[in-house]
Amino acid sequence: MAQGPNPIELYEGAVQALVPIMSGVTAAQLNSGTPCTEWSVQSLINHALAVQAFATAVVSKGTPDMAAMGQVDHALPSEGAEAAFKAITDTTLAALKAANLEDTFETPFGAMPGGDFVMIPIVDMIIHKWDLGKATGQDSTIDNAFAELGIEVLTPGIAQGREGGFFGSEVSVASSASAMDRLLGLSGRTP
Repeated sequence: MAQGPNPIELYEGAVQALVPIMSGVTAAQLNSGTPCTEWSVQSLINHALAVQAFATAVVSKGTPDMAAMGQVDHALPSEGAEAAFKAITDTTLAALKAANLEDTFETPFGAMPGGDFVMIPIVDMIIHKWDLGKATGQDSTIDNAFAELGIEVLTPGIAQGREGGFFGSEVSVASSASAMDRLLGLSGRTP
C-alpha cells in the first residue's frame, strides 16, 4: 500500500513558507486590511497563532479552545509576530513528533486520525500565507504541491466549513486555472 505524504514534513514546509512573511510584516501594516475582510493584518497573525495553539492542544490531548481562533482583536505578543509564530509552531511540531499520528484524535470536528487532523493547521498556514502576503505586499505565491494538498483537504468538508463561517462562498475560477487559484477560489478568495 502506498504511503501518503508525511504530515510532519508537510507541517514543517508550511511553517517555512509562512515564517518569512511573518518576518516581513512591519508595525505600520498591522492595521491594514487583508483578503479576510473581517481581519486586519494583526488579527490575521493572532488567528494564525491561535490555530497553532489549538492544534497543539488537540495533539497533546489537552482542551482546545475553538473560540480563541476567532478572538483575534488584541495586541500581538510582546516578542513580535515572527518570534511568537516560531515559538508556537516549534511547540506544535514537538507535540506532533511525540504523538502517533495514526492514532485517532478527539477533535471539535469529530474523531479523526492524527495525520488527517494536522492537515487543518497546515492548510490554514497555506491559505493565510497568501492572505498575509497580499495584505503586506510580499510574496503571496502558494507552492503548487501545497495548493493541490489544500484542494484535496478542503474539498470534502468545504460545505461544513462555510456553514461554520470558516470560508466564504466559492469564487468561480476556470477549471484550467492554477492549483493556487483553484484553492483560493474554493476557499472564498478572489485570486
